[in-house]
Amino acid sequence: MTFSDDRPTMIEFKEVHKYYGDYHALRGINGTIKAGEFFSLLGPSGCGKTTLLRTIAGFEDISSGVIMIDGKDMASVAANTRPTNMVFQSYAIFPHMTVEENVGFGLRKDPRSKEEKAKAVAESLDMVGLKGFGKRAAHALSGGQRQRVALARALILKPKVLLLDEPLSALDKKMREHMQVELIKLQRQVGITFILVTHDQEEALVMSDRIAVMFDGEIAQLADPETLYRRPATKKVADFIGTMNFVPADILSESGNSVDVDAKGLGRVTLDIAQAPVKSGDSPVVGLRPETLTLLYDDQKAPERETAGVIDEVIYFGDMTYYDVYLGGTDVEVRLSMRNVPGRPVLDVGTKVRVAWSPSALVLFR
Repeated sequence: MTFSDDRPTMIEFKEVHKYYGDYHALRGINGTIKAGEFFSLLGPSGCGKTTLLRTIAGFEDISSGVIMIDGKDMASVAANTRPTNMVFQSYAIFPHMTVEENVGFGLRKDPRSKEEKAKAVAESLDMVGLKGFGKRAAHALSGGQRQRVALARALILKPKVLLLDEPLSALDKKMREHMQVELIKLQRQVGITFILVTHDQEEALVMSDRIAVMFDGEIAQLADPETLYRRPATKKVADFIGTMNFVPADILSESGNSVDVDAKGLGRVTLDIAQAPVKSGDSPVVGLRPETLTLLYDDQKAPERETAGVIDEVIYFGDMTYYDVYLGGTDVEVRLSMRNVPGRPVLDVGTKVRVAWSPSALVLFR
């Protein structure tokens, strides 16, 4: 990530609440989004992420609190005069218009000359990789091309903030992955703040400088992708971001700097206090990601710790194989991932194995 946190603040939320009748859609949202940041709002359906995006755009009024954009309170600023523009999930392309007519639609009342507008349209199309597509009928475009037209139409107005409401959800997997990379490059090229709404964890991790994970109208954690993945603040965040194994544990002792736990199937281990997020009152478990567990072959020695196991299930993905393994004669099952490199066999169900792991990979939820 090249994003610098010392950039000025572009958007600030101060105790933002939104009610629909008795339904509390946004519950005290606080936080900042920096200028030039690629920021994502991530969460399951109904968590409030799209509502929050629409309040930034001015399409929804907030019930209380403050939303600041570039240092200005948006309370009395209409949607069409805010320094934002939005790319909708449906793209909202006009099928009866050409590509260049679609892109230039927002310039209808612009005082510039016809030639200047045409130049701006051409520059916007070139920016999104559609040079030479101006005369093409919009209805003849592929899904990926329509998405690019929607981006060009939004960017031609030179907003300070571009709002993206699940813009890739209608694309197939291969095109979606391609457009993720293209959006990252485009954001770096234009240098403005992008705010993406998505329910796709991988998409958010790939594209974002920072991510706000939302549940039930609240931000559960706001952090960079690596922190969210490696050090989730709650079990709920850990369970939502990627795949996480949860192993029952007993807390044996706790000091100011460390916590001693006995994890079922792994044994006793001392964790740094940074590996033990704020207490939530849940039954204690330790979490660890599949890639932090490794099968040991032949006479390999574990770099740190190892435990015995038995393979219960094998899921082959070509480049990777995922194994579900019962640990140490217990009923605790974990999933681990192994890359399929030349000479490494894919093991069968029922095989007794040795599993290596590191205490530094564990996170305690309690």
